[in-house]
Amino acid sequence: MKRSTLFVTLVGLAFAGSLSSRADPTAGWAGETSQRPPRTVWSGVFTADQVKRGEQVYQQACTYCHRDDLSGGFLDDGVGKAPALAGRRAFDSSFFERWEDATVRDFAAAIAATMPQQKPTSLSIQAYIDVASYLLFKNGMPAGASELPIDVEALGEILITRQK
Repeated sequence: MKRSTLFVTLVGLAFAGSLSSRADPTAGWAGETSQRPPRTVWSGVFTADQVKRGEQVYQQACTYCHRDDLSGGFLDDGVGKAPALAGRRAFDSSFFERWEDATVRDFAAAIAATMPQQKPTSLSIQAYIDVASYLLFKNGMPAGASELPIDVEALGEILITRQK
C-alpha cells in the first residue's frame, strides 16, 4: 500500500472512530461481550528500540516547538504555544485528561494530522508511530516485547487508560 493511501486510511479511521460514540472494545458479534479484556498501553505495546527511534524523530522534527524536555513553549510568533507533551502539564492539562479512553490509533492520527505544524503528514507512518511510542514512554507507560504496529485496526484496539 502506498504511503499516502496508508496515511489517509490511518487518519480517516481515527477521525471516524473519534466522531462516533466510543465502541465497546470487548463487544463481539451482535453486541455480545467477549471474555477478553481490552488491551491497554500498560501491557507493553511498544519496544525500547521503538522508543529510541521515536526519540530520534522527535529530536529532529519536534524539539524546536516542544523543547528537548517535552515541556513546550511559545512559538516564534509569540502568540501560539506548543503544549507540553509529558508530565503534569502535558497537552495543557495532563496526558490522561486529554487522551484517556481514546485509542492509540486516535493518538497517532492526531499527531500525524497536525505535526510538524508547518508540514503535517510529512513524516512516514512508521516515524509517527515511533514518536507516539516515545510519547507514551515519556508519560510513564512501559516498553514491552513487541513493537507498536502500523496496522490501523490493531492500533484501534489499544486503549489509553490510567494505570489500575
